[in-house]
Amino acid sequence: MPPYQLEVAVALSATAACSLGAYIVFGRSEGKIQLPISAEEADAPQHDPFDVTKPVDLLDGYPIDEEKFWSRMRLRKLTLTALLAAILAVQSVGLGWSILDDDRVNTVAYGLHTVYALYALVIAVYSIPLRGSHHATAVVHLVVLTFLPAALLFTTAILPSTPFAISQIYKSSSVPSALFYAALVLYLLAVVISITAPRGPKLHFPSESIYSEKTLMQVTSKYDDNVCGATGASVWDTLLFSYTTKVVMLGNTSSSLEIGDLPIVPANMRATVLFANMRAAMRRWKLRIGSWRPKPGSGWELGYRIARVNLPIMTAVIVLAAIAAVLFYVPAFFLQQTIVYLENDPSREHRGWGWVFCAGLFFSNAISQLVTGQLWSLSTTELQVRLRLQLNSILFAKTLVRKDVASSSAAKPTPVPEVESAPTASGMTEADGEAKKDDEEGEFSSKAQIMTLMTTDVDRVSEFSWHLFTLVDSPIEIMIGTLFLYHLLGVSCFFGLAVTCLFLPMNHFAGKVVVGAQNNLMKARDERVALMNEILGGIRMLKFMAWERSFEKRVLKVRDRELKYQKLNYTIEVLFNAIWNGSPILVTLVSFWHFAVVRKQVLTPSIAFTSISVFNEMKFALNALPETLINMLQGLVSMRRIEKYLHGAEVTPVPPADEQSQSVILQSATVTWPQDRPRSMSAAPSAASTPRHKFILMDLTLEFPLGELSLICGKLGSGKSLLLLALLGEADLLAGQIQCPRTPPDTIASFTGTIVPDEEWIVQGVCAYVPQSAWLRNASIRDNILFDLPYVEERYQKTLEVCALLSDLRILEDGDMSEIGERGVNLSGGQKARVSLARAVYSRASVVLLDDVLSAVDAHTAHHLYYECLKGDLMRGRTIILVSHHVQLCSPGACYIVALDNGRVQFQGDGEQFKSSGVLSTLVQSGAADASDDKEETLVPGVEEIAEKQIASNGHTEQNSETESNTTAAVTPVEKLKPEVKKAPRKLIEEEKRAVGRISKDIWVTYIGAAGGWGYWSIFALALIIAALSPVLENGWLRIWSGSALESESPKSPTYYITVYAAITAFGLVMTTLRYFVLYHGGIHASTVLYKKLLEGVLFANIRFHDTVSRGRLLNRFGKDFEDVDSTLPDNFGRSVMYALSAFTTFLTITIVGGLPFLVAAIILGTLYYQVGKVYGHTSRDMRRLDSVTRSPLYSIYGETIAGVTVIRAFGASSKFLRDMLCYADTNSNPYYWKWGVNRWLSARFNLLSAAVVGVTAFVAILTPSISASLAGFSLAFASTVTGDLLFLVRRFVGVEQSMVAVERIKEFSEIQREPPEFIEPRPPASWPEHGAVKCEDLCIRYAPDLPNVLHNLSFEVRPGEKVGVLGRTGSGKSTLALSFFRFVEPAEGRILIDDIDISTIGLTDLRSRVTIIPQDPVILSGTLRSTLDVFDEYEDAEIYEALRRVHLIPSSDTPAEEADAVNANVFRDLDSPVSEGGENFSTGEKQLLCMARAILKRSKVVFMDEATASVDYATDELISKTIRQEFAESTILTIAHRLRTVIDYDRILLLEEGRIVEFDKPATLLSNSSSKFYSLCKATGKNEFAVLRKMAGV
Repeated sequence: MPPYQLEVAVALSATAACSLGAYIVFGRSEGKIQLPISAEEADAPQHDPFDVTKPVDLLDGYPIDEEKFWSRMRLRKLTLTALLAAILAVQSVGLGWSILDDDRVNTVAYGLHTVYALYALVIAVYSIPLRGSHHATAVVHLVVLTFLPAALLFTTAILPSTPFAISQIYKSSSVPSALFYAALVLYLLAVVISITAPRGPKLHFPSESIYSEKTLMQVTSKYDDNVCGATGASVWDTLLFSYTTKVVMLGNTSSSLEIGDLPIVPANMRATVLFANMRAAMRRWKLRIGSWRPKPGSGWELGYRIARVNLPIMTAVIVLAAIAAVLFYVPAFFLQQTIVYLENDPSREHRGWGWVFCAGLFFSNAISQLVTGQLWSLSTTELQVRLRLQLNSILFAKTLVRKDVASSSAAKPTPVPEVESAPTASGMTEADGEAKKDDEEGEFSSKAQIMTLMTTDVDRVSEFSWHLFTLVDSPIEIMIGTLFLYHLLGVSCFFGLAVTCLFLPMNHFAGKVVVGAQNNLMKARDERVALMNEILGGIRMLKFMAWERSFEKRVLKVRDRELKYQKLNYTIEVLFNAIWNGSPILVTLVSFWHFAVVRKQVLTPSIAFTSISVFNEMKFALNALPETLINMLQGLVSMRRIEKYLHGAEVTPVPPADEQSQSVILQSATVTWPQDRPRSMSAAPSAASTPRHKFILMDLTLEFPLGELSLICGKLGSGKSLLLLALLGEADLLAGQIQCPRTPPDTIASFTGTIVPDEEWIVQGVCAYVPQSAWLRNASIRDNILFDLPYVEERYQKTLEVCALLSDLRILEDGDMSEIGERGVNLSGGQKARVSLARAVYSRASVVLLDDVLSAVDAHTAHHLYYECLKGDLMRGRTIILVSHHVQLCSPGACYIVALDNGRVQFQGDGEQFKSSGVLSTLVQSGAADASDDKEETLVPGVEEIAEKQIASNGHTEQNSETESNTTAAVTPVEKLKPEVKKAPRKLIEEEKRAVGRISKDIWVTYIGAAGGWGYWSIFALALIIAALSPVLENGWLRIWSGSALESESPKSPTYYITVYAAITAFGLVMTTLRYFVLYHGGIHASTVLYKKLLEGVLFANIRFHDTVSRGRLLNRFGKDFEDVDSTLPDNFGRSVMYALSAFTTFLTITIVGGLPFLVAAIILGTLYYQVGKVYGHTSRDMRRLDSVTRSPLYSIYGETIAGVTVIRAFGASSKFLRDMLCYADTNSNPYYWKWGVNRWLSARFNLLSAAVVGVTAFVAILTPSISASLAGFSLAFASTVTGDLLFLVRRFVGVEQSMVAVERIKEFSEIQREPPEFIEPRPPASWPEHGAVKCEDLCIRYAPDLPNVLHNLSFEVRPGEKVGVLGRTGSGKSTLALSFFRFVEPAEGRILIDDIDISTIGLTDLRSRVTIIPQDPVILSGTLRSTLDVFDEYEDAEIYEALRRVHLIPSSDTPAEEADAVNANVFRDLDSPVSEGGENFSTGEKQLLCMARAILKRSKVVFMDEATASVDYATDELISKTIRQEFAESTILTIAHRLRTVIDYDRILLLEEGRIVEFDKPATLLSNSSSKFYSLCKATGKNEFAVLRKMAGV
């Protein structure tokens, strides 16, 4: 009977005891997942609107074929029980035998064995009826209980009986050894049965409760068991990640994977569950140690909460890390023993112990790798995905309640989110400036910064999960390693390790530099992305002004700075790596020198090769610590930023609807734009603490009547929008009080899917809000209007009708299913405003706040909206508060009117009083406030006449349009709008493409070409090959040195050997460092070339491209994809080549050493490796692609929410958005989870293969006597590195392919169709256009070859210096006409001549720089006022001031300067006033005036105005019309206008309808003809206004 039986028996009993203990401790606490509830939570309000978890979210899934599964399991457990019973019988026989024999040692051993077998049997019997989680636990216990005895008995069985380092052998016992072997065989069978027993049935989860319909439509392969197999996998499958095989094979067989094809992650990894847990944790756990509490924003408390919430999984990681650290050195021990054996027995007489060590080498490698695999799986997949979801969801939830802060400091203009009409940029006084020293953590004021939080910072923190186990693992590894080395080298090892301690401070220093460089790099990158964001947002304007080149320069300047930091980063990294690789070499040198030269010991192969393998193992541990610390510091910075954001000021929580008062009252309220006062400052904000430049509404006492229309009017920038925000609870109340119902956040969510009768549709206390600049989602028009409410046909049609959208939808090909582009790019301003209004009209709100909805539409439509919509049936009985410049139109029907002037109430009262007060005359044009116009009766027939006429004309035009395009049937406005033919709506924003399959050759060629030419690549190849050979030289020399002691008679002195060794290693180090420099140089070069190409491609792309491609996707290319190309691609590319070379040299050397058997083994293993790698590569590439594609919708919902948070809160859609975001987050985390799953699948298989490589090498070495110990050591040293090389080779190569996806996407956008050339020789004369004569000949325009014409055969002439007004309904082709003059759309037929030159023969830059347009939506770039007006520093300050005066933004020079400390000072006096991102700190009207001032500076001969003053009050508008007449007296002007006043005194009027010219003549001529269309347009403005118009036209 084999030795060591007693020890084995004791170990087994200890295991049984542990198992029993585990049952006792954990048995009670098992049960369902339950969300934690604590005392504090009980105090929380009963109903939490942000609690979006449904019961189904907590389920892993529904079992498939449950009964069948459990009956199979019962059978399996019965079999196991039978085997264990047999084992018990065998052990009892042994026990009896040894008692009879009176053999005390064996009696004890067998006694313990018997007890152990009995315990195992009891557990097996107990497990038979179990199901669910109890079954799973029992299976795990059984695996352990059968595996350990099998392993231990097997080990003792193979130990040979000859002595080898064992002093005394157990006396042999009389018990027959057959019993022992029987027990062993039975145990092995039991292990096989228990380890392959599934822990639970396959599950099915309804995928519609996790994914959006869009995702589900793309599914290519359906299967029932769609939940991740990890929930029910057997222990064996879990260890080898076999449950992932399904995914790997899917990726391999299907042409391309879709999200819906991937199994769904288990419940504890789903966003809803994680969010609920995290929210509970945020409430429940506060960090207190004694009386100490962390300062908010320091990041500690957040860290503590994350740790508490993920405690079980973090504990598991820590325990496994400790076990793994111990296991790391076991292979090294067996390596040493193997070589020692070869030294002692060169002739191989007793091979027994050799085989033992060989087996030990194989098994220790395999087991160590399996444990590490589990460890990685826990930390990368589970923990990281969880952290990402937890943080993202909690940040998103915070965004939904966070105050919309406009904190821009005067020093650097930071973007201001969402404040449409903050009349001034908020400055800060000096005192405030001191408080803001650390501006890195500055306020999260720009949308980009908040995006960075949700993307970069969250990723940083979640990556901490990787470093967690290094923290545990490294110290243990270092301790064990040191002991081992001491055992090998004695005192010498301490000298070596002392050297590493010298390196630690260097590591630390390098780390600090890296963090600094990284920070600079991130800053430059942020700046570049922010600039790109602005450029892409204002791309139309850049093109109108022909500024592409200059902005390209600006971007490339920032880009160069960014690449400079990237270079610095690379340099530091290379030097860092040199230190990293150099430290173990130095350590080895010092240790060997001390060992051989100072202590005069003999260096044998067993000592040399083992200590090198231990040093290498420790190299990782020693260097991982500083790296981990750096990463943790970065993580901590991010954690701080996140915590700071979470501590930001919130809007006051909304009480439930039934507790709110319904009235809308302000009592001596003083209000200002919201500011971020952290929650800790409990004191109520006062006017005194408000920074001076903030705009303040002073002392308002107003009471808006319920169920009636109220009007708020006032000049530009008088605080009208701020008043609405105050009512919504979005502004800061400094004094007084405000009462206004606010919508609870889960209102929209509670309405979904419930159809209610018409009379119950309006819900008291629910609000709706229409902001001045429409906020639209990237969805269909219908979805935008419904805003997640149920679709009620009748109400919906009526809404479309009163919002005058029917005629627009008729023009759009897909009607109301047409998709709105990001930020509504493909709708005209008026359409955006009306869709936004329709959302409020359709909603169930009883209080409707409208911010200037009438200004973006023409007079006709404004009239229609006012009478049909605001005064119509759908709005009856709702409280409407309307901000508008259309005082004349609205004041007669308003029940209550408030006039504001520079932050104070100028007037409040009803319509009658308003008329008698003098306020009216300041707000409207001269000669309009005529009291005779109060009889509304005279007006009504006019409206109806127009309506009838319109019906007639519509009917008539539709018959025409019918013949052209048959997408819509002839519809009269009375009928419902329904396209007959249901086509799938065309996507405006095309689905993000992801290329399928391998990376094509031309992409590689692109990259390789971009990196450098022939010269570069030959140097590259040379450097790599030399570097790859250096380890062969090193190990070869070690072999000669260590072999000399055993094999040669007269060895040379150790000094000689160590000198050569030092020289070889130093040379190797230099070469390895050099190759990195070569590599990164090429990488940076490639980045530069590719970026230039992409930037140029995108800037000069035609405008259609920018309308159809969402800005998020372009930014994705410029941001994420370039980050890949800059920082990961060169690395991956170089390293995969290096690993390939290294693996190749390894196989070569081993084969040369081992001869033929090795060659065969190498070929077999090679093919295996190749197959596994190929399968993996395919799937992993798809996962990565899915990961980046699913990131876009997540980012875009972030973006939409950050931009529209006011609207979302006003409507009460917060919880709906939260649920949507969680859905997108799940969709995004799924491929990420599987990406790592597939990675682990590969590693597990590769690691077993590599363990086999080492095992085979040792086996061959023991088998062939011709291999000496030193040679064996040499080949084993190589064999143990090959494993890592191959694994990393496959990974890095896949990494390269994945980074190549970025190159592919960049290349795709670098080669888009460009606009016509910038310059065409011969260029027009420098003075062109001299006169400004414009002529159109048969102009036909269509937006795309497959779309119908928009303009039909227009022919007209405009004489030099003429002023022409272009009128027409929305969508009649007015803006298209303007676009065609700038060649944004090329004519399908016909041509346009300016000064007798056909503009299609002129280069675009020439054309656009000499013709000016003042566009409808003003685009202003951030910077200062000066840089906005004078982008290229061409004008003097005096000229700029003059232009500002002309547009009346600053008073004319004779008015006195205002005193410096006046409240609400005028910003436009200071040209250095900051302008925030998109000019958000000016109102829309002010932005339009700035654009006008810019045009005045430019002074072109031909000027277009596209509704250039739509958002300006009438009085200012009138002044501006005067300006235009004076300033542009010489120029030809075409003005598109909705306000008739603007164009009534022009030379001629051009009236368009559905793309045709209807009338073109002098206003006077048209007005004298009462049957003209223009006449009816003017008539519609009302009797009084009509009289004024006639007077102005001179009729």
